[in-house]
Amino acid sequence: MKNAVARSTLTRYMAFSEKDAKPDREKGRRDGKNAFPRHEAVEVSPHELERVGQAKAAITAYDRHLHDVREQLELDIASREQELNEGYLGQKESVIHAKEAALENLRQECGANSEGFRQLYNVQEEKKENYRRVELRLNRPLQVHFVRVYLLMLFVLAILEAPINKLAVEFFFQESPLLAMILALTVGVVLISLAHFVGVLLRQGRHYRSKSGLKSYLGGLAVILGAAGSMIYLISTLRQQYVNFVSQEQQQDLAQLLLSDGVSGLFERSIQTELGIAGLTLLVLNVSIFLLGVLFSFLRHDPDPDYERVTVERDRAVSNLVAYRNDFEQRATGLQREFDEKITYLDKKSLDLEADIRELHSQRESLEVQREHDLNLVIDVLRQQILAYQSGNVEARNGNDVPEYFGEPPLTDIQKKIAA
Repeated sequence: MKNAVARSTLTRYMAFSEKDAKPDREKGRRDGKNAFPRHEAVEVSPHELERVGQAKAAITAYDRHLHDVREQLELDIASREQELNEGYLGQKESVIHAKEAALENLRQECGANSEGFRQLYNVQEEKKENYRRVELRLNRPLQVHFVRVYLLMLFVLAILEAPINKLAVEFFFQESPLLAMILALTVGVVLISLAHFVGVLLRQGRHYRSKSGLKSYLGGLAVILGAAGSMIYLISTLRQQYVNFVSQEQQQDLAQLLLSDGVSGLFERSIQTELGIAGLTLLVLNVSIFLLGVLFSFLRHDPDPDYERVTVERDRAVSNLVAYRNDFEQRATGLQREFDEKITYLDKKSLDLEADIRELHSQRESLEVQREHDLNLVIDVLRQQILAYQSGNVEARNGNDVPEYFGEPPLTDIQKKIAA
């Protein structure tokens, strides 16, 4: 763009060199030999006027082309500014409004203004108040231990019960060891479950202060302990019977035993069986594991039956509200990221357009500077052409009768005419 106008209209002047002045010098010599222009002439010669006319025509064509280029630049600037103002800046404003509306809708849907949030918040406050009432009544922190691993500990104890109790039931399932192990594991789960309830009742015994409540508490504890003790004792006697049968080299399966004595006879024989080392060993092992389960249960639970419940409800309500808030924050963050990417893209395009506009303004301003430079180029070439003509003319006259207007002062006037 910088020299495009000059290249299309001032090629003659841009490519001018010293040898290009030779035709002017030759023309000057020919006119000088003929004593033309006359010594008293004050007007420039036709040849010089021709060169001046050519320069004026070149400048006129240059200015006309320059005007077209300037007009095109003005149109480009106006087009870019319209695209910037009505396009990207307008779109950016629309995206900002859409972002604000989308975030407000999201707040109404699942934010602090939503019905779901208010419900979870009310539940949280209710559970917190329930917790505060119990905490104030007890005036102590929650007393629970190894909450996270408690079920795993009970499961381990039940697994430990399985091989022990298998010794008592394998007499009836000698041909089905897998069934014997399943039955033994079931017995272990039942015993550990009973140990769990005994531990809870012992831990929370002080809570039952009324007469009716105390009776229910003691009755329930007695029933559970009785059931657990009976089961442990029965397992021990069954084991003892198996050992006795083996020592007496008797072979009898469960079907034969039931046919001969029946279930009542089986239990009666178990009760009457005196425990030996095998039975007592099994009894001690089961009682030890049962008491260990009771101890774990006792330490696991709080003395007050309501304290842990309201604590768990409070923590769950808080967690639900936090999860609800986190979900809102994640959705809001994703929504903001989506709109921010659009805004960033529009900002980048706006910056690119602004850079284009500045470049076009710079090109428009450089046109005037370039015109001054190109005009000086034409004037300098014209000066060389005229001086070449005058120099050749003076050489042909041998320095005699040189026209008065020859020289720099008249040339300065011509330059002014070209520049006008």
